[in-house]
Amino acid sequence: MSKLRTLFHPIIIFIGVQVAWIILMGVWIYWYLKNSQNLGNLAKRLNPGFLTVDFNWIILLEGCFLMLVILAGVYLIFVYWNKQARLNQLQSNFVSSVSHELKSPLASIQLYLETLKYQTVSPKETHDFVETMLVDTERLSGLIDNILQASKSDPTILQFQFEPVEVKPFLQEIMAHFGRQFEDREFKVQLNVEENPVLKMDKKAMRMVFNNLVGNALRYSPPGSRLDVQIRKGKKFCDIVFSDTGMGLDKKDLKKIFRKFYRVQNYETQNIEGAGIGLYISKEIVKNHKGRIKVSSTGTGKGCEFTVSLPLDLKNKKSVKSIVTQLFN
Repeated sequence: MSKLRTLFHPIIIFIGVQVAWIILMGVWIYWYLKNSQNLGNLAKRLNPGFLTVDFNWIILLEGCFLMLVILAGVYLIFVYWNKQARLNQLQSNFVSSVSHELKSPLASIQLYLETLKYQTVSPKETHDFVETMLVDTERLSGLIDNILQASKSDPTILQFQFEPVEVKPFLQEIMAHFGRQFEDREFKVQLNVEENPVLKMDKKAMRMVFNNLVGNALRYSPPGSRLDVQIRKGKKFCDIVFSDTGMGLDKKDLKKIFRKFYRVQNYETQNIEGAGIGLYISKEIVKNHKGRIKVSSTGTGKGCEFTVSLPLDLKNKKSVKSIVTQLFN
């Protein structure tokens, strides 16, 4: 039964159709040329002036052209089907992952609430339970935000409220938000800030981007790993770099990692939570900030480096310089 399914797989059928058309085209061209040659020889014997040319090249070219059009049509149908099949598989994996991610924190919250309801616990344990439930609640909220953003048919219609934001305290606030998780996984975190630029951004949207990057570093790194966050200010852009010492990425995954619903599939990641939309949303948000996001990795087991480049507010910088110049002149 499995051999029969393999035999009737769309790819096998597509290859068979292509081979059949090519063979048919070759047989047809051979038959046409042979009969044209025989007809020409017969015409020469009967009446040399009856047939001025050996055969009609226009008919032959028309037949070849129509055959190629049919081949191209079959190929386009196959490409469309292949894309739809891959999208359906990605969506199926997404639904499965999201269902698991929704159930996991809900089960945790329910367990702690039942413990608080039916058992007597110390104030310290109560505090720990509440902290854990708050983390799970924020995780659910972040997942729902990601799903809502990914569900928009056109990411360019996202509404942003830009405001000047100091990058250093903003990042410190985000890193402090993950403090408990860093503690639990014994993460070594370092924030390297040479300058404290002020960037125009939507705080809620960029918080989602940075939360996704830090969350990925936590998920895809073993306990005791290291996370370095660095701010580099250039002439036109400010680079915010997240470097971890986690699982890393293969070259084939570097170009696909920002695709919608895409997740790295291997034995190390099969039990790791994730829906495959965080980096896609992050890319769209950064793009709408007129910036760019990229990833680099030297291979599996060697960590990743995500760089978010946001444009500096050069107009505001020039206006400030002109005001200072006017004051001191």
